[in-house]
Amino acid sequence: MSDVIVIGGGVIGTSIAYHLARDGTNVTLVDQAYDAATKPAATWASAGGLRSQGRHVEDQPITKLAAARWKTLSEELDADLEASFGGHLHLAETESEVPVIEQRLASDTAAGLPIERVEGDRLRAIAPALTENAIVGAYTAGDGQAHPGRTARAFARAAARLGTKTIFGRAATVKMDGGKASGVVLADGTILSSDQLILATGAWSIDLLSKLGIALPLRWRGLQMLLSDMAEKTLAPTVTAVGRNLSLKQTPSGEFMIGGRWIAAPAPTGIGSNCVDAHVARQWSGAAAILPALRSRKLAQAWSGVEAQSIDSLPFIGRTRVGSLYLAAGFSNHGFQISPQIGACVASDILTGQEPLLAPFAPHRHDGIDPAKVSAFIAEPIAC
Repeated sequence: MSDVIVIGGGVIGTSIAYHLARDGTNVTLVDQAYDAATKPAATWASAGGLRSQGRHVEDQPITKLAAARWKTLSEELDADLEASFGGHLHLAETESEVPVIEQRLASDTAAGLPIERVEGDRLRAIAPALTENAIVGAYTAGDGQAHPGRTARAFARAAARLGTKTIFGRAATVKMDGGKASGVVLADGTILSSDQLILATGAWSIDLLSKLGIALPLRWRGLQMLLSDMAEKTLAPTVTAVGRNLSLKQTPSGEFMIGGRWIAAPAPTGIGSNCVDAHVARQWSGAAAILPALRSRKLAQAWSGVEAQSIDSLPFIGRTRVGSLYLAAGFSNHGFQISPQIGACVASDILTGQEPLLAPFAPHRHDGIDPAKVSAFIAEPIAC
């Protein structure tokens, strides 16, 4: 019997398992995939940005702690996470967009985040290859990027070194006894018992929760990513822009990675998604408008993965109304940067009974919400 079973082998679930094991907990980590970060899960399709700026107010205390952790996380996990720290640059291209930059600067400065207003020669020095249309930027020099799949695997392996039992490639459902979650039932009928069950299953959480009678304002969507051919290294920071659906970075090996909230089409059956050609074209052209050098590059790969999105874009983290069942899902396209600290906070919450930094993310904070509003959120079309 385990003290805690964590279902979910993505970067959130593996981080939670690692931090619990680090604190001496007897943990079992289960995932239906054979790899800790494979298609079609959110970790597999994450852009890997380590962005501390422009977060929700509720995220800011956690993102500051996570930013500090990322500096030494490779050493802590004894793994190459392909982490680099070229900063994050959020751009305005028109005067009408500048107030948005100013608002971000004010909010992040008030939260104690090290953010800088850049323009003119300073902006060009940070990213000389960007369009001359960029006039003002918000810049966080300590931000960067890392490899999501490598990070999830590193957390899982570090947890295993600390005694965590890992079971990959076997689907699991929640076992209930007397109104409480008492463990999981694997696809082959094997029963694993625990005192505490944590669902960190992203998009798959919706169905698992539904079977337990828990309905949250949570939906799943496919998001698509693009990768160019290899090029000479010209872009250090990750770049976003006020007027564009864009996340743009250059990987350590030279490819340009283009993300954002570009919606993929649902697969015909099950939880999965396929890239939308029209979105691919617009995604690429928007990135090329910011980085003109992309016009001479070729698209090498396009792919998509699924994530869970909450109605307020904040995750659901905490105890549910089912006894012994804890939830960590709905990270809405911004869970990767905070994943190390989420693992630490959840471990603290499980072991001490309270973690103040997680209070804004209580799973049942939307009880009483208008059902029509939830239905409209879930049914929102894929047009982007």
